Amino acid sequence: AIVRHSLLFSNVIVNEHASVENSVILPNVIVNKGVKIRNAVVDKGCVIPEGMEIGFDPVADKKRFEVSPNGIVLVTPDMLGQRLHMVR
Repeated sequence: AIVRHSLLFSNVIVNEHASVENSVILPNVIVNKGVKIRNAVVDKGCVIPEGMEIGFDPVADKKRFEVSPNGIVLVTPDMLGQRLHMVR
């Protein structure tokens, strides 16, 4: 895995052959094998599916995620079709 110019919070797992660049990854995120993330903020609890690319194709990103005017991609569990389970 490669992580460059990024901030990873606690309990973040970046699996083999994945890359994270210029991004903020909040707690309890799993970046699966072969994932590429660039210029993104990934919300807590996301599980990024194997091979997914985020921040490389603005048209595809806008269909699935929120994209700021500066091109920063916001990814939440809901946008990935996932539920965030909270335990109190």
